[in-house]
Amino acid sequence: MVIQEDRNLIMGGPRVLEPEEDAAAAAEAARGFEPQHLGRFILAGPRAEAPTWIYRAVVHDLEMSPTCRPGNVRRCLASILVDASERGLRSLGTEPLGLWRRSGLDLAEMAVAIDEAIFEAVGALQDGVRLTLLLREFETLEEVSRLLRSSLLRRASRSFHTVEGDAAVVEARSHGRRYQFRFVPGALSGYLVTRSSHVG
Repeated sequence: MVIQEDRNLIMGGPRVLEPEEDAAAAAEAARGFEPQHLGRFILAGPRAEAPTWIYRAVVHDLEMSPTCRPGNVRRCLASILVDASERGLRSLGTEPLGLWRRSGLDLAEMAVAIDEAIFEAVGALQDGVRLTLLLREFETLEEVSRLLRSSLLRRASRSFHTVEGDAAVVEARSHGRRYQFRFVPGALSGYLVTRSSHVG
């Protein structure tokens, strides 16, 4: 699970405090606390209960306006995906990183940042990782789905796009390698990324 955090770990703290932490231990940790760096993550786990691993994505600075920049989300999510792959995790759920009240990113900025994070991380993944974006409103889901596909199609505009059966396939390059992005047009879904067998 990926939750969004601010530099002072205020946003996500109450949701991930471990039950064995008593008040004295929490007070001692607070005395030595220093603000976290934007674009980094803190990992809690492995835990006995689900979610087994919790990534606290430090993407907000509550003293700034806006509180988040797209680059913070891109860097943080890309590094989380690589770390999850190295740990053998196959599935991650994430909050809509960067969205926070009206002070963070808008939907379009978040969608582009997530797309860029996936594109940046894909070449470094040891194994496949399924990333699920957790959204509350159906209308938001529709809009983010459209924005993610639009961002992907812009990236692949200099390559090819075609349709195989019910799936649209676009190809794009990352770090000198070709990848195919497969999705169902018009569906409320994301996309599957695979290494292209094409040479060149």
